[in-house]
Amino acid sequence: MSEEKKNVERTRQIFEEMAQVGGPQPLLERMAEDAVYKLSLPPGTPLSGEFRGRRAIADYFELVDELLEVREIHTWDFVGNGKQVIVLGDERFTVRKTGKACHSEFAFVLEFRDGEIARALVIEDLSGLVEAHASVSGRTASRASG
Repeated sequence: MSEEKKNVERTRQIFEEMAQVGGPQPLLERMAEDAVYKLSLPPGTPLSGEFRGRRAIADYFELVDELLEVREIHTWDFVGNGKQVIVLGDERFTVRKTGKACHSEFAFVLEFRDGEIARALVIEDLSGLVEAHASVSGRTASRASG
């Protein structure tokens, strides 16, 4: 089996296990010690920026739990491209600060190195979270993540 196919299968397994346990632990266990995790959010939003290293990424997921109540996650495609795997899906969540229910599609890009995840980039419209924290950061409520 090619490395590309192995990475796709690893990724499918990670997402299946996360669905079973209801949390990010399977993902965290497969991240390299020096992995980087990033969301496509404007600077100043609570989840913006890069999280470097397994401990910082675990802290990120704790913050996610404080800010959002994730209700459902569905994945529908896993596309391999060499060392990268792109996961397409959607999720439903509630922003805890406002109680606003949101639905968003996402692209989750994982880059593998020696069988471990070295980098993760999540591209998703989290404008509900951005709006909830706009008064804190001085942003207008109409700004969406990008």
